[in-house]
Amino acid sequence: METESDQQAASADVLSSAAHAARLIMLNTIDERIRYACEALVEPSTSDVLAFLMTYGVVTDPKRDRSHVAAEVGKWRKERGLSDTGDLPRMSVELLTELDGRRAAEEAATATDPQTEPSKAPADTPAAQTAQVTEAPVSAKRTTPEGSRGFYLVAFMSLLVSVDTSWRFFGDKLGITTISERAAMFAVVEVALIACGFAMRAGIRGPSGKPGPARLILWALCAASGYMAFDLAGPVSGLARVTLGPVLGVVMLHLALGIELRHRRRRVSTWARVSRELKERCLSRLGLGDDERDALARTRDRAARRAAHLARASWFTPFRKVRLARALRSANAAHDDRMRSRLMAELAAVQHADELRRLDLASPWSDSLTNTLKYLKR
Repeated sequence: METESDQQAASADVLSSAAHAARLIMLNTIDERIRYACEALVEPSTSDVLAFLMTYGVVTDPKRDRSHVAAEVGKWRKERGLSDTGDLPRMSVELLTELDGRRAAEEAATATDPQTEPSKAPADTPAAQTAQVTEAPVSAKRTTPEGSRGFYLVAFMSLLVSVDTSWRFFGDKLGITTISERAAMFAVVEVALIACGFAMRAGIRGPSGKPGPARLILWALCAASGYMAFDLAGPVSGLARVTLGPVLGVVMLHLALGIELRHRRRRVSTWARVSRELKERCLSRLGLGDDERDALARTRDRAARRAAHLARASWFTPFRKVRLARALRSANAAHDDRMRSRLMAELAAVQHADELRRLDLASPWSDSLTNTLKYLKR
């Protein structure tokens, strides 16, 4: 039950609220009402003034009016020499008691477990931070491909074959007999091959992740070297010179420099889309489309379809019974309910295929015309 003092306090609150409401109604501007709220509160903050004004319906959107209220509260506090603490809570006796209790609890927890803080300290020390910073570049450093020295050696040896081809071609076919002139010109293809290899490496490891035009130039140089080899030594010996010369050198340079012939990034060029479409069509034609079936399911489905067609085949079909029995065994129709149902469905479709042309179907254009007229009437 409420005591008499509680009833008196409640009555005083009601009277005070009514007085505040009446006073706020008498004021004309929002600035005067904000100043009245500051006078009514003890050391008001922006949040306290906003709450006071929202209680009496002066402020309806605190987010919109917060900046204006904060400016007026700051002016009021500055006029009276009060420090501006923003929205920080006032240090009341209750708040100080709560903070002291939290601090005592933290000190007690630290005293009972003294090894907790030292274990965390090294992680925040400058030495640990330096170690973390120095470890990051090491992990991000690109590693050299394994066996790169062997790849370089094989590439150098294959370039010797290409150099021999170029030397003989420049002398025998182009008629450059001067040794100094031939020495200055004959290795142009090999030097260009090495330069293109390094350019492809830079392109693959760059932001684009593509080898760029250096790949086309590289294979064009291989074709030029192949022409020289075939023209110099004929088709048989020329093939050996090309395979063991520029082609092998290019492949070894790719492996040595860490370049992938087919880089792993997804290509979206026109030729890539055409090749992917042709591949999917070929796989679908062979019954190997990606339809979440395994090889056994595909084999049994094809066998069931073949058995349905053989069951309806004419009597002069060669080895019809033998082929039908083999298809039924492959489909496992005798023991698999799903395959038996599939076989029956295939057989029913084949058996009643002639009835398709005699079906009386409704015209699809009538529904389309009706929907179009309904749309136009809107």
